[in-house]
Amino acid sequence: MVLLGLFGTGGASTRALLIGIGALLVVFAVSLFSPRLVPPLAAVAGWPLERLRHLTGRLARENAERNPGRTAVTAAALMIGVTLVAFVTVFAAGLKSTVAQVVDENFAGGLVIQNTDGFSPIPNGTAKAAEQVPGVALVATIRGAEAKLIEGGRPGAKTKVDAPSPNIGETVNIEWQEGGPDTLRSLSDEEAVVSDDFAGDNDLGVGDRFQLLTQTGARPRLRVAGEFDSKLGVLGSVVVTQAVMARDFDQTQDLTDFVEVEEGASAEQVQELLTKGVELAFPVAEVLNQEELKESREEQINQLVMLVYALLVFAILISLFGIANTLALSIHERTRELGMLRAIGMSRRQVRTMIRYEAVITALIGGILGLVLGLIFATLIAQPLKDEGFTLSYPVVSLVVLLVLAGLAGVLAAILPARRASRLDVLQSLQYE
Repeated sequence: MVLLGLFGTGGASTRALLIGIGALLVVFAVSLFSPRLVPPLAAVAGWPLERLRHLTGRLARENAERNPGRTAVTAAALMIGVTLVAFVTVFAAGLKSTVAQVVDENFAGGLVIQNTDGFSPIPNGTAKAAEQVPGVALVATIRGAEAKLIEGGRPGAKTKVDAPSPNIGETVNIEWQEGGPDTLRSLSDEEAVVSDDFAGDNDLGVGDRFQLLTQTGARPRLRVAGEFDSKLGVLGSVVVTQAVMARDFDQTQDLTDFVEVEEGASAEQVQELLTKGVELAFPVAEVLNQEELKESREEQINQLVMLVYALLVFAILISLFGIANTLALSIHERTRELGMLRAIGMSRRQVRTMIRYEAVITALIGGILGLVLGLIFATLIAQPLKDEGFTLSYPVVSLVVLLVLAGLAGVLAAILPARRASRLDVLQSLQYE
């Protein structure tokens, strides 16, 4: 189901549903099969502990292997949490590298003016004010809105519509499939340029017509005049004139202004002048250079990732309670065994260490399984996005840190059970039935 959703045909909603259900079933299947994976994973996770603490580490590993079903169930909750965290971490890293690549490839101008929040429109007059700054060669603008396709192709699909100024090709690199820079310059109010994705999804070609429904209730009918590559560029799926954007979408404010610096002029000085002038006149606008634009986009991604992490923390906390509960039950069942170990010379400290290591091994089993699943899902999801310019990136350091944190989570979960096990009365434990 995951592969059909990724590489099959059909609507986006159907494919997304297939991917979601398929991923859920894969996680469920791994959970069912995981008891058979416990012995080899426990051997891997327990190997450094066994080398470090010898007999204590060995006892912890053997205790984790003693009841594979219980260990697997205990690790399952942590596995799901780590799967989601690993997936988000890898996908976000790929998104950041893709954004950096897109900015480098598409941003031919020197500076960008945008809203401080990164997505809202900027006030009217910003572009005109920027054109008056010494050292500015030209300013290209983009306005945007959303519409619904009601005729031609697949009606009902939401579509991002942009309206750039005719000189946008001077500041942004556009890869053309059909047409060229002159197509945008001579675009009429009855024409539109579409992305190759939009054209492919709706079976449209140059000369075909389609109709949109805007948020104002207007129904512009447009003829396809050209087609451009949609590799995560700055343009939406449909490009119309700014006159159409004002008439049918009631949108007259720019989303982004691209500033090209005159040849020989200092980009730093021009940015300083723009910052003093434009940002003073329009406080919600900010002027960014290429590196600052990358940082701005990465900051937006980081904010979204942090929100997802905050939600996943609750799932991981629940898994810690599961580990603690399983350890407490295991200690209760092994009361006489623990008393015997104490009687033959094991110290309280060694008992605490053994219980902690057992929790660490259990947590690492869930962490390893979750990490592998997260990497697989992120790799699969990235395949169909490669045509859109998405570049997959594996943050090895972050993933290693994630695995270490899973082990530390096991230590935290074992604090109370380990303390209880070390304080058992030896004589009473030996008599326990």
